[in-house]
Amino acid sequence: MDTLRKLLQKQANGKNLTSEEQAMLKQAYKELFEEEMAAAEDGMISVSDGERGRVIKQRIDDRISGQQRFYNNTSIIRRIAAIWLVGCTLFAGAYWLWTYNADTNNHLAQQQDILPGSDKALLTLADGTVKSLTDAQNGIVATQGGVRIEKDGNGNVRYFVGPQEAESTAMNTIATPKGGKFQVTLPDGSKAMLNAASSLSYPVHFTGNERRVRMTGEVYFEIKKLVRPEGKGNIPFFVETDKQEIQVLGTHFNVNAYGDENTVRTTLVEGSVNVRCNSGQSVLLKPGQQAVLTGTLEVREADIQQQLAWVNGDFIFRGETLENVLRQVSRWYDVDVECPAHIGQLRFNGMVSRSQPISSIIKMIQSTKKAKVTLNERRFVVTE
Repeated sequence: MDTLRKLLQKQANGKNLTSEEQAMLKQAYKELFEEEMAAAEDGMISVSDGERGRVIKQRIDDRISGQQRFYNNTSIIRRIAAIWLVGCTLFAGAYWLWTYNADTNNHLAQQQDILPGSDKALLTLADGTVKSLTDAQNGIVATQGGVRIEKDGNGNVRYFVGPQEAESTAMNTIATPKGGKFQVTLPDGSKAMLNAASSLSYPVHFTGNERRVRMTGEVYFEIKKLVRPEGKGNIPFFVETDKQEIQVLGTHFNVNAYGDENTVRTTLVEGSVNVRCNSGQSVLLKPGQQAVLTGTLEVREADIQQQLAWVNGDFIFRGETLENVLRQVSRWYDVDVECPAHIGQLRFNGMVSRSQPISSIIKMIQSTKKAKVTLNERRFVVTE
């Protein structure tokens, strides 16, 4: 286990493994998987068939990480999933482990594969100037109103606020296309990670008694607590969407507000938030809870692992209809999806790394034996 951890740490640090080390890592992970499979089959793990694959994956994560859990996209656990556990897909009681290899995957020899999304975004400045953050070099991207905008070595954008001669009301907007994601550190030190086809608008300098931003799509926030200048309480942070407003003081949470989804979901990881919809109804969330807005606003227990899977570089499906799966696929791989309505009601349980090409999704869908996928350039067509 120590050797496995050392190899994973080396890979996580951006160092290349030798072919021998790659083989050692793959074999070690394969042995862990087989041990947990055997334990499940011998009854040592008490779990239903429908949950077996998820529990085995969780147990492997726990053994490697020593129970460590932290939601960031650089954790060793998620790198394991991204590199070695391409898919652990369950359907009708079946599960499988598949490691992608472009040289031996005959399935892709017959059709073009599509690479996953990556760091892509456009930054619109207060004067209407649009900067491509994808192409921008590390260093200063722009300056405005005493605020310096920089792109760091990890490809993230940060705002540095200098002495202000006057309060600035200038607004910036960062937007990701389909097939893109991006992280920004806001002027107050709060962090926001945008999923594909999302946007976030914010002032270049927060002033007054509140901080307020507006978003579309899906954004994960880590809000920094700020104390009022007079020391009387904290400065609240507000997140607006088309259908609701979220008030926070300092917390971690995820908001999924895509226009093509039937619900708006606000999932709280830590701290507390108040969610108020346009009708005036409001709910106060505790960690591990989720506000779900359809016609009305209700509170549910959240599956944190699933809701934050995209932040950690994964797709996790638990009883998801193919229709819902394909909307995520369309946004992340930038493809146009065609699927008959009745096939769209098939349900999936499983996990696929978002760092894998679209062929991993195709393999998952076709493993059901109830649907076929044809990939024609950027058209993803599902048939019986």
